[in-house]
Amino acid sequence: MNGVSVIFAGQAILGESPIWSRSRARLLWVDTMGASLNFFDPATGRNFSHPMPAPLGFVAEKSSGELLLGIGCHVEQIDAAGNRQRIATAPHAQEGFRLNDACMDSADRLWVGLIDEDLKDGTGYLYRLDPDGRWHTLDSGFTLINGMRFSRDGEILYVTDSRRGEIYRYECDPTSGNLSHRRVVISIDPGKGKPDGLIVDQNGFLLSTLFDGAAIARISPEGEIAQLIPLPVQRPTSCAFGHNEQSLYVTSARLGLSERQLEHMPFSGALLKIDYKRAIQQQAIQGKSLR
Repeated sequence: MNGVSVIFAGQAILGESPIWSRSRARLLWVDTMGASLNFFDPATGRNFSHPMPAPLGFVAEKSSGELLLGIGCHVEQIDAAGNRQRIATAPHAQEGFRLNDACMDSADRLWVGLIDEDLKDGTGYLYRLDPDGRWHTLDSGFTLINGMRFSRDGEILYVTDSRRGEIYRYECDPTSGNLSHRRVVISIDPGKGKPDGLIVDQNGFLLSTLFDGAAIARISPEGEIAQLIPLPVQRPTSCAFGHNEQSLYVTSARLGLSERQLEHMPFSGALLKIDYKRAIQQQAIQGKSLR
């Protein structure tokens, strides 16, 4: 595909939560069900995998360079020497639940969702964990709370409920961290896939990976799908820009795919890279040609 390449042909069960670490010049990501934390070096093309004791919901990076991991219902911190320390447990932690996707804001606050692994309707929560260790329950009633990111000015938080196929936006006070005025940005047709991981590009467009949709939806701030970027994997899960917005990295999953589906899309579970500008320009050209 134009602008899309496989850069690490791994077989992640559920690749997730890619973030670019400026301090390490590495792409960090997790295999949630494979319980591993991964460091991909684009300079060498090598991926370093570190086993963890339980499924990982996310990896996030503090401004100091220390890493935060979601392990079960707990948040653990990893220092520069690789030592792990549990620093917090979700307020509604219970058996069968775990932390899922997360993001950091400019004040080093962690925004994270809690899910019931059986995906019972309306059981998920949205939290904020402050640097002083205090939890704030911000919203509830989600089924599969997933991709979340801030607008570039920090005044809008986007949050996904994959099972419902909806992406919401909240107005956010960057100083206090308070949220208000939740509304639906877009409801995605199940035939296009389920919205999963989410980021925002420099023009304010949302990039939502479509699980079971083999594509990334580029969504305008007004909630219209401007473009679909096709991918060679059935179940893309999340995406992250590298040190600039030229390279877009995409994680993917093999979870739940049949042998026939894996034969059809053998790169499922791999790490992909997209030449972002080339991909959206190509899609724009193709879109014009169909009019």
